[in-house]
Amino acid sequence: MSTLLWLQGSCCGGETVSLLNAEQPDFLTTLENLGYNLIWHPSFSFPKEIGMSEVVGKMLSGKSRLGVLVVEGAIYNRPEAGPQPLGPKTRYLKDLVIALAAVADYTLAVGTCASFSGLSSCGINPFEATGLQFFRRESGGLLGRGYRSKAGLPVVNIPGCPAHPDWITITLASIAAGKFKLDELDPYNRPKVFYSKLAHHACPRNEYYEFKASAEHYSQQGCLFENLGCKGTLCESDCNERLWLSRTGSCPRGGFPCLSCTSPDFPDGFIPFFQTAKIGNIPTTLPRDVPKAWYVGISGLAKLACPERVKKNAVSHKLEEI
Repeated sequence: MSTLLWLQGSCCGGETVSLLNAEQPDFLTTLENLGYNLIWHPSFSFPKEIGMSEVVGKMLSGKSRLGVLVVEGAIYNRPEAGPQPLGPKTRYLKDLVIALAAVADYTLAVGTCASFSGLSSCGINPFEATGLQFFRRESGGLLGRGYRSKAGLPVVNIPGCPAHPDWITITLASIAAGKFKLDELDPYNRPKVFYSKLAHHACPRNEYYEFKASAEHYSQQGCLFENLGCKGTLCESDCNERLWLSRTGSCPRGGFPCLSCTSPDFPDGFIPFFQTAKIGNIPTTLPRDVPKAWYVGISGLAKLACPERVKKNAVSHKLEEI
């Protein structure tokens, strides 16, 4: 049975909340079925019963083996952030994570904050928050570019704000089965199985996108890209195939624009969020899956070819014609 230790840095706890929505089976049952012994989680464990200092001490001394270290949330580099409350009182969280990562078979960064620094580093970043092995697109982070776990892998990044529960549990299943390999990671150490396509793919509004039939206000049926700041054409994730909320929802299905929350650049790199920055009539954040010249040339023709039904429904609050 492999041990799993979950630490929480600077964040909202969104990955934990996301995992509480895992079902068939739930997260704790999944861990049990996969053969994991969850020795600590900030929401599922009780410090006085677990004896966190003793558990950590045994792992750092080599008396106990750490199978998977999971870190949720960014890590502060500035000492003003305070000591790690679950371990020795003089140990800062960043030092604890560095020490535990050195003895872990696998290290996972769950959520965009742990992966790339995310919301924790937006703006002036006063506490120098960073991801475990990346700071935004720059390799390095807390553990350094050359970090490798005992299994020979870099930090496995599972970004998202929050990450889908499947992204976490399926990765843990692959590790438990001994099948997780280096070539399964993309250049940002994300599992390709989840992050090799765009959120735009399988978006239910794609008919409107193809004809450049755009919503002008929220709650309308049209594409959210041209006017309302949707970044689904830039976001690497399978969000519109691997649905949320009892397998029925995604951001655009709820009428909300994709913010590209799995990206190393999130959030600062995608401002403004709820309007589309343009030069003339052309969005500055053009789709990643088509050549820019092609998009500029074809968009005008697409609007000319747009069926009246699509054009009418795009600016309607409900489908007028099917």
